[in-house]
Parts: sequence; structure tokens; C-alpha cells
Amino acid sequence: RSVIKEVRAREEIEELATKLEFANLRLKQLDEAKSDFLSIASHQLRTPLTAIKGYASMILEGSYGKISETTKGAVDKIFQSSQRLVLIIGDFLDISHIEQGTMQYDFAPLDVRELAKSLTDEFKATIESSKEKSKALKISFEADEKENFSVSADRNKIRQVVSNLIDNSIKYTPGGFIKVSLSKISETGNVLLKIEDSGIGISAETMPNLFKKFGRAKSLSSIYASGSGLGLYVAKEIIKAHKGKIWAESDGEGKGSRFFVELP
Repeated sequence: RSVIKEVRAREEIEELATKLEFANLRLKQLDEAKSDFLSIASHQLRTPLTAIKGYASMILEGSYGKISETTKGAVDKIFQSSQRLVLIIGDFLDISHIEQGTMQYDFAPLDVRELAKSLTDEFKATIESSKEKSKALKISFEADEKENFSVSADRNKIRQVVSNLIDNSIKYTPGGFIKVSLSKISETGNVLLKIEDSGIGISAETMPNLFKKFGRAKSLSSIYASGSGLGLYVAKEIIKAHKGKIWAESDGEGKGSRFFVELP
């Protein structure tokens, strides 16, 4: 009887293993199909959006003649919405490349100080041109001029990461400050980028999910509903490919946040 029971148990285990193998294969096929769909759909959506954004920009610049302030306001909303959609589609494309293992990186010497300062200046100009933010929010950059902040990295990818982090700070800081700073870690010689703000902060509940896909705080939907929840996940994967680290710190909701990027 014990031999028969053992044989039956082995047969059941083998049957379960076969079913599990089939289920895993099917899940892999579905995951690949999902990634292919994301990639194709994103490419197809990008073309008409680029046209919408381009023509809206030309209308705003007066290429088709003078327009009223009311029309200008409406066209500007079209332009801003298409710009947000282009960024979200870019995140989806990055996700599909990351999951398929086809993300391309062009490593070359990069001066992180020059990159971070130029981005800070760009965002500073954007803040100063905004009626809502110009008086309430200040952004600054700090780095030792004598220090060497050169790393081997993909300039466009690191620019994407830093731009995303500064943009997030601006979105979630109604008023106060944003401080972008660079330093060197003495033990390793690694470059450390820090982006600190006086914004809405991050709760202890949200922190573990911050760098996961669609990882957004529940309270953020009422403040900034148009985010994809993919930017920080993409940033994490890009920094991982550079053999670096990315993390966040906060003393809690309403107490600001600090984002760090460490590059070797």
C-alpha cells in the first residue's frame, strides 16, 4: 500500500509540474505579446501626437497669423496636453524596451555638473515664466567648481532621469524651495546627486512602492492626476544599468523629500 501511495504521489507531482511548466510558458508568451503591443501602440500613437504638438506650437508662434488671447489659451492647453502624452508614451516605450532587454545605452564621458546645472537653469526659466510658481517657488544649484564630477554614462538617459526627478519636485512643491546639489562620496569616489524640496513629502506607506511600476501615493491623484506612475521605475532601471543607485528619503507627509542618484 505504501508503494502504491508513493507511486500515485509521484504521478500527481509530475502532472502538476507539467501543468505548471505549461502555465509558465503561456504567461511568458502573454508577457511578450503585451510588450510587443505596448511597443507597437506607442510608436503608432507618437506620430499623430507629434503632428498635433507641432501644429499647436506653430499656431502659438503666429505662423498662421495673429490669434486672440482666448484662442491662444485653448491652443496652449492642446500643446501642453500633447506634450504630457508624448512623455507618457515615451515611458511606455522605455518599459517595453526594458522588459524585452532591448534598451540601448551609449556610454561616454559625462560631466554631471554641467548636465545638472543646465537642467536646473532650464527649469528655473520655466518656473519664472509661470504665474503660479514664479513668486512661490525657488530652485537653486550647488556644486564645488574645483571638483571633478565626470562619469561614464549615457548622456540622454541620465538627462532623462535628472529631468524627471526635478520635474517631480516642481509638481509636488506648491511653494518653497528645490535644491539641486552635487558631491563626491569620499570612500568610493562616486558622484552623488541630491534633489531636495520642501513639498508634500512621502508617507511611510508610499515609500516601499515608490520605484515600482505605477507606484504612486494615493493622495497624489488629487494633486497631479496626469502622471503615468512609470517615471521613477524607468529611472531606477536606467540607473541600475549604469551600476549606480537611486533612492528617496522623507520625514513624512508635508515635510518635503530628498531624492539621491549615485553614479560610479
